[in-house]
Amino acid sequence: MNMLVFKTSVQKRIDLISVKPVLNLLFGKKNWLFTFEDKLLKVASTVPCADIVEFILAENGVECVELT
Repeated sequence: MNMLVFKTSVQKRIDLISVKPVLNLLFGKKNWLFTFEDKLLKVASTVPCADIVEFILAENGVECVELT
């Protein structure tokens, strides 16, 4: 399983309300984690998914960039 890390523009918990159900559906509740201290989204996936994560966040008004 690969771990992808994204730097995001999330400011408050409310920013994640609309993306949480989608991330849970796609990756499962235990396969993604958001840390507010550094505004990082971590996603564990067995398939390439950076583009879809970036798209989901962008559609919900959250900017993100995959960190390599």
